[in-house]
Amino acid sequence: MKITSDFKFDMPAPKDTAGSYEWWYFDAADDNQEWHIVVIFYDGCPFSTRYNKAWAAADPEALPWKHPAITISLYYKGRPVFYSMSEYPPDEAVFSEDEGYGNSLRILIGRNELLLTKTGSTLRHELRLDESLPSGDALRGSLLFESEVPPRDLFGVLPVDVDAYAADEGPGHGWNLTQPRAKVEGRLTHTDAITGESSHFWNGTGYHDHNLGREPMKMEFRDWYWGRIHFPKHTLVYYLMNAGGSLSYKGWLLDGSNSLKNTFESGSLGSFAANAFLLRAARTIELNAADGSMVMLQHSQLLDSGPFYYRFLTDGLLNLESDNKLVKATGIGEYIRPERIHNSLYWPLVHMRYRYTESPHWVQRSPTMYRWTW
Repeated sequence: MKITSDFKFDMPAPKDTAGSYEWWYFDAADDNQEWHIVVIFYDGCPFSTRYNKAWAAADPEALPWKHPAITISLYYKGRPVFYSMSEYPPDEAVFSEDEGYGNSLRILIGRNELLLTKTGSTLRHELRLDESLPSGDALRGSLLFESEVPPRDLFGVLPVDVDAYAADEGPGHGWNLTQPRAKVEGRLTHTDAITGESSHFWNGTGYHDHNLGREPMKMEFRDWYWGRIHFPKHTLVYYLMNAGGSLSYKGWLLDGSNSLKNTFESGSLGSFAANAFLLRAARTIELNAADGSMVMLQHSQLLDSGPFYYRFLTDGLLNLESDNKLVKATGIGEYIRPERIHNSLYWPLVHMRYRYTESPHWVQRSPTMYRWTW
């Protein structure tokens, strides 16, 4: 896996091989920890059954630009109140940057837009959301993610230059940590087809990263736990990937200016459980640092559960050896088993949630039945 921290690597990369994908991930919580949102823009959605079917058939035209998509998940007090995973036709998507890998990026999928700008040492990602569903649900508004630009050597080694990064078309998952901790402000208006419209002014903390792959995820790793928790003075980002038959433990503790405070490179999993689809994953994670510091994570509330994926609200307990005290916070944790994405046995279930905008599934037209898929 290629790990970097450079806002310039947020720019769209050339992807000319079948099965390639790229996504821009954002999540945020309000200051009261009552509202959470996750938004992901995809250039080549790994969950598209059309894309995966074409790749399995060795179709050379199974290319990412044909499958742009966006996911928006809004939660209130740990309960989903809006969910959309929509694939749009290619002519309704734009992935652009200013000339020469400069300081701006624009992504448009349907009527949903992502704008990146950098001014001095300040990095801003603005999400302009406008998503209407066949069920009658809708979400509109904007969120601004603002932070200091993280150090390019956040992970200890300066990355390759931008042109070399963009030109590297070898296999392997690339992860770019662009905004570990950002101030988030904005307003969202949510239309519930059953209960009506409500608005929420957002003031809280957020996170953003960018992922890139030149082959389907199942080709590189078996499973993957990852997440982040914003403690009062620190942010924990962890990335546990089973790429070669054994789990690699990686965790980073960052201070308020997005600089590295500590690293965690060992740990353990516990409290395994499975859902109705027999997807088995740990509910507790322990991470350890060389200086004796540790973090205990517990996936306390299930937000999303399916044949190949979990999303949790995760409680974290941080014990820094230098501070000799315990600190608690809550964040978001996730787990995925990529090989299951390609199992056509699960595709009828995927089609109830995954919307092809020109031909939505009949379940998605019913406010009541669509909610059962959440």
